[in-house]
Amino acid sequence: MRRCWRFPVVLVFLTLLAAVNGPQRQAALSGPAAGPATVAVRAVAYDRALNDAEDEIGVVVVGTATPGTTSFQTATLTLPTYPYKDCLERQTNGPYTYQRLDWSCYYALPPYPTPKDYTLLVMENDYLRVTVLPELGGRVYQMVFKPTGHNELYQNPVIKPTHWGPQEQGWWLAAGGIEWCLPVDEHGYEWGKPWSWSVVTSTQGVTVTLWDTTATNRLRARVDLFLPADRAVLAITPRLENPTGSAISYKYWTNAMLAPGGANTVGADLRFVFGANRVTVHSSGDFAAGKVLDWPVHNERDYSRLGNWNRWLGFFERPQAQADFVGVYDEAADEGITRVFPSDVVRGSKGFGMGWADPIDWHEWTDDGSTYVELHGGVAPTFWDAAQLPAGEALSWTEYWFPVASIGTLTAATAEAALGIRQEGRFLYIGTHSTTARPDGTTLYMWDRATCTTLGRWSLPALNPATPFRAVADVGRRTVDGLAI
Repeated sequence: MRRCWRFPVVLVFLTLLAAVNGPQRQAALSGPAAGPATVAVRAVAYDRALNDAEDEIGVVVVGTATPGTTSFQTATLTLPTYPYKDCLERQTNGPYTYQRLDWSCYYALPPYPTPKDYTLLVMENDYLRVTVLPELGGRVYQMVFKPTGHNELYQNPVIKPTHWGPQEQGWWLAAGGIEWCLPVDEHGYEWGKPWSWSVVTSTQGVTVTLWDTTATNRLRARVDLFLPADRAVLAITPRLENPTGSAISYKYWTNAMLAPGGANTVGADLRFVFGANRVTVHSSGDFAAGKVLDWPVHNERDYSRLGNWNRWLGFFERPQAQADFVGVYDEAADEGITRVFPSDVVRGSKGFGMGWADPIDWHEWTDDGSTYVELHGGVAPTFWDAAQLPAGEALSWTEYWFPVASIGTLTAATAEAALGIRQEGRFLYIGTHSTTARPDGTTLYMWDRATCTTLGRWSLPALNPATPFRAVADVGRRTVDGLAI
């Protein structure tokens, strides 16, 4: 299929990661031919005086999928978890129940985590390994891009309560991954409770279905996660249902905590990619809530680059999502992730970061100094807006999440491909990423928009998600705004 992007753009084997205030190390563990196994990993550390300390953890190693197919397995994942559960109090808000954290109770407990086992669902094809934690809100926990070996989602090494979340609930777990936030804003009530699940496998792929409740007196949610056999995408299909006899006012947001690349943290050269030319501040250490900023450059500062930030910033595209994709791309790591979605249905689009020069103290959510950024997608344009679901009806849509690597930057995306365009002087650097294997013969063109003069023509080789295409073009004094690709 031929695609044309025009400018300006409005448009496990499991990896073992260990980091303590320093660079991460990776170790490849030989997995079983079928089914998961747990192996013991013993680590010994020495200081300069050769005093030693050691620890041992159990690591789940799962078998790999047969080439050209998808596989599904369950495993047990052990995570250091702070002792918050004994301090939870059941509360209600109309038909909804949630757990409020008694902070005075929590602070009286031993201030350190202990190992806890969680059930891990593992889906895998040739390009992606996707894991799910049903017990922590049914969240997508990892999305490992196998060509690089990197998990593109933030993965908090500890399960630790924060003071964020809905005001009445008073806490939230920044566990990482992709969570489903309903029926209120600020992460909703459902992120920490167990979700039920089922799985269907076929030659086309694996579908894991998650649901929060079967109650008939409230809004309920089902989420299908489909990993195709032949594509490096995760298709996410939320379905919101109103089983009652009256219309329901609600808020729903999908929130992804992201740290693309291999460091499980974000760098200064991470860029937010949005289609809007203005955004509305939700919360910030530098701007008042509701303030309108030009995007990406405001007061001569490019806020699409995280390293240009001062304090934390959360913002919505204004007046709503302006394109059918968003993403983040770390240009230093040359890796990112994109979300492709129907902006006429899912109108809310939000970004968030902890800041850079003067960020939020990482002790609030983790123990190792790692940090992340967020991409939110909601039914209503902002957290301040509510959606309505008529009696007996349902709302459903599909969006596609996929990693992108080795294309220099992220400029545009569809469910089939991503395009990166970067100009340096008279040279234009072009990168294309395909979400599936394609034979050679696809042609990429570049024109002068004013004169329709062909400036470049490339016959692309065979592509797949592990082998992007990159090219360089001399465009003279032209700028990206004057080109069509």
